[in-house]
Amino acid sequence: MDKENSPKIGIIYGTGSANPLSIHAASVNFCNLVFLYSHDISEKDFKQIEALKNHIKSYDITNLEQDLIIKILEEEEVSGITTFSEYKLYETSVLVNQLGLIGNSPNTVSNLANKLNQRKALNENPVTAIRSVALKPDKLSDCLNYVGIPAILKPMAGAGSQWTRKINSLEELEQSIEEFPSSIEYILEEFLVGHAKFDNAVFGDYVSVESVHANGKSQQLSITGKLPLTKHFSESGMFLPQPFSEKIENEILKVESEAIKTLGITSGTTHTEIKITKNGPKIIEVNGRMGGYVSELIKRAYGFDLIKATLKAAINKEVTFTKKEIHQIYFQVYLFAPENSFGYFKKIDGIDNLKTLSDINFVQILKNEGSKIDYRLGTENMVGIVFGASSNLENLHQITKLINDKICIRFNSN
Repeated sequence: MDKENSPKIGIIYGTGSANPLSIHAASVNFCNLVFLYSHDISEKDFKQIEALKNHIKSYDITNLEQDLIIKILEEEEVSGITTFSEYKLYETSVLVNQLGLIGNSPNTVSNLANKLNQRKALNENPVTAIRSVALKPDKLSDCLNYVGIPAILKPMAGAGSQWTRKINSLEELEQSIEEFPSSIEYILEEFLVGHAKFDNAVFGDYVSVESVHANGKSQQLSITGKLPLTKHFSESGMFLPQPFSEKIENEILKVESEAIKTLGITSGTTHTEIKITKNGPKIIEVNGRMGGYVSELIKRAYGFDLIKATLKAAINKEVTFTKKEIHQIYFQVYLFAPENSFGYFKKIDGIDNLKTLSDINFVQILKNEGSKIDYRLGTENMVGIVFGASSNLENLHQITKLINDKICIRFNSN
């Protein structure tokens, strides 16, 4: 496609599921990019934007008034706006609506960005309803009695299982509220118990559904299998294809579709987390953006570019996806410091040992020496990812055990 005649897409950039280099790579021969970012992005992301300055337009919009941001986008003549960041969903929605571009309604985005609003909307549909309540610090007992024990405590807004904890008693709830940041608003939800038949499975009792919404159509691209959650509800890995029966697969797709319709989602990419319970699949939450680290997995397994699909959806261009049969288990295994760890990352010993494992293709280190280690920060606490492919689930299970045996994550404790 002629670069001068390619559509321009504005990227409201923030910490999220795609970095500047990967977004640019997906845009080649399709569109031109205009990055808008603030000083809250990481130094690494800023360096990537700087490295791309001959290929993209970029603007530092720190402390800019909204009318000036709109003026930038108007002068750039963008055809669409999108984001890959949970924390930029609402800001992106406001700009989309101000400029009359394609996107979800402000009410839909409010339900996506705020977990309490989302639960209220989902609870209007019996298929997607579970007990939930806004946590009131002066009425902890009442909140817990309403939701029941066990419960799950999590922020009303955020991503990656930060400040999330299973609550088994009023004392645990009181302790958590004392320990967690007081500046955050929390929601207390019914704890979804996985189906007992999967208690000893080598895979987790939940999945995510990756979907794209454009041109009046929603497409369910993939059901992503998961490794068991960590004790603190962080993802420990994901894989394709998913491990459940065709019957459960159809139930998963049905409940995801109901959630998408209930929330009124018509545009963009969604990442919906679903628990497999004895009463069928139940919605954990719907995220109004691409899932973290999932685009690389889908590209390896299916040869499909989810980032490019997100860019296409921003200008309401139809996305074509043909699911193919795959004959390996494509996986990502996440590396975390030992449970309940606090401190500062030093290094990972034993990375060279992983190179002897034929199923492993690549190991990515995510943290620099001196980076903070805090188990309460969810996937932000991840120090690395192991990428590979196995012939079956049992081999994947053995690989995950070998990974843990062969490496040692070093950190300075507080």
